[in-house]
Amino acid sequence: MKHLQGLIFDLDGTLLDSAPDLRQAINLMLAENGRRPLTLEEVKQAIGDGMMDTVRRAFAATGAVPSTDLFPFVQQYIKHYRSLSADPSQIFPHVVDLLEHYGKAGVKMGVCTNKAENATHHQLQKLHLAHHFTFIAGGDTFVTHKPNPDHVYGVIAALDVPRENCVMVGDSRNDVLAAHGAGVPCIIIRQGYGDESDDLRADHTINHFGELPKALAALGFSELG
Repeated sequence: MKHLQGLIFDLDGTLLDSAPDLRQAINLMLAENGRRPLTLEEVKQAIGDGMMDTVRRAFAATGAVPSTDLFPFVQQYIKHYRSLSADPSQIFPHVVDLLEHYGKAGVKMGVCTNKAENATHHQLQKLHLAHHFTFIAGGDTFVTHKPNPDHVYGVIAALDVPRENCVMVGDSRNDVLAAHGAGVPCIIIRQGYGDESDDLRADHTINHFGELPKALAALGFSELG
């Protein structure tokens, strides 16, 4: 058995069911620009590769993508997102209990998300989750982001733990590709926004966060004693 020393988590669809809040922010941005609102399913298909790609997909789904710089629209999106009140109900069941459990067990934890770093910090602080994580990496923290493995490498370096004692937990192909590229096993949670019909080639697949301890044990990881 290998001692578990580092856990790296994706954010949206893994720790948080954030699609409803993201939908509110996206639709406010679209309304300001004369576009129709997106459905919840359309929002789930739009997120996952960072806020710039989310905005691009939102415009593509409601008409043509503007030929101008998308950055001002991303800023509109972020402004609306940050104005939303914290909603603890978006934290998936078992997340808080297990973060507390692994923290007490001495496991260092990090976040590796393609969402912007400032927005990620803001959201985790509002939900009183930020203190669980040694390091939080957004899509703009490093030069590259998922599926590039350097995103995961950067988090591991910040956690200062051996790569072979780390596991990535996510919900999408980007998470698997980034983790495997960095030589780290990846557990996929089917409660998230990944395509359930797609073979993501994860090392282990679980249906909800509460199954994480059994998945880690199945991969040969034990907690520090």
